[in-house]
Amino acid sequence: FQPQHCVKQEICKMMLKIITSKEEDAPSHSAISRADATDRIAVMLEQESTAYKCRDYLAGDEHTSSISLPSLTGLNQPNEHKPQHKGCIDRVCREKMARWCYQVTDFCKFRREAVAISMSFLDRFLSSSSPRAQKALSSRKEFQLASMTTLYISVKLFEPMVIDTELLATISQGCYDEKDINDMEKDILNDLGWRMNGPIVHDFISHFLAFLSMSAYTYDDEVETILLDIARYQADCSTMDYDLSMIKQSDIALAALLNSMEGIDEKVFPALSRFEFLLIISDQTGLNPFSHDVNVARARLLELFKNNLGYELPQIANLTPVISKKKEIVIQKPKRLNSTGSTSSPVSVTKHPYQRKNSQTAKCA
Repeated sequence: FQPQHCVKQEICKMMLKIITSKEEDAPSHSAISRADATDRIAVMLEQESTAYKCRDYLAGDEHTSSISLPSLTGLNQPNEHKPQHKGCIDRVCREKMARWCYQVTDFCKFRREAVAISMSFLDRFLSSSSPRAQKALSSRKEFQLASMTTLYISVKLFEPMVIDTELLATISQGCYDEKDINDMEKDILNDLGWRMNGPIVHDFISHFLAFLSMSAYTYDDEVETILLDIARYQADCSTMDYDLSMIKQSDIALAALLNSMEGIDEKVFPALSRFEFLLIISDQTGLNPFSHDVNVARARLLELFKNNLGYELPQIANLTPVISKKKEIVIQKPKRLNSTGSTSSPVSVTKHPYQRKNSQTAKCA
């Protein structure tokens, strides 16, 4: 079903119950201090590795908590993959429901993060071994109900408005009634152990940007806005991709930021400022912006960006390009003028701070 066909504006006005939030709007990334960002990221990293971790439920493996990423081509194409689970739910089903959720949130003027939170609830619910979750994996009708309900829960918890269950029932065109939605909500909350505050990609992006010094983009105040907007759009794209949903949210956030940085001209966002930004992230969080998983996520995000918008995200800086299958790459910094007016290259860095034994590396030349 399509919301733009079955939901009229009059119904939305009648059914949406507006609740005035008593809390102030969440502070922007620029209002977050570096100390607070470091502490919050540490907590989010712990969450994504423990209670909020998902398994590869489409593979039907009860003990698999994440997808193996052996190569750049290790991720499956959503439109080409056949159902893995013994039931009839596959990547395409999940993608369609995610797109439907975006249509609803856009129509009702909710924040798009509501969909990311909703799909996080859905993935964790389907990762459980409860009878209701297993039924949702083998029945498209049940899966659709679960998807609608997680959106309902997400909006109820994190938006200043609430979708009335009667409206959801109306949107379903008679497939479900209010009792169906309420019963599913109870089952999902119980299966998730009432853990409803896990991190999403958007959260990591906002907190990573707290480490970006204003002096890094002195010549153009729009740099930070461009970084945030492009990174958040990639985060929205990742929400619809099953394979990316199995990767740590922090890795996807780093991948989105790296892709966004590559789209900004070096004259506006200098090479030194970029590397200082990445070094601070690494020092404060312990994360590796050049890890294999981040690199794989970058390649997929660029592909999703092109598939959704019809054109490629420009990668013009060529300072942190997506790593090929080779063991290492060399990142060219801009040549400098010496005292005689001739050009010379900066000193080579032979031991990169992110380098690990037997791992892919990126080093400055």
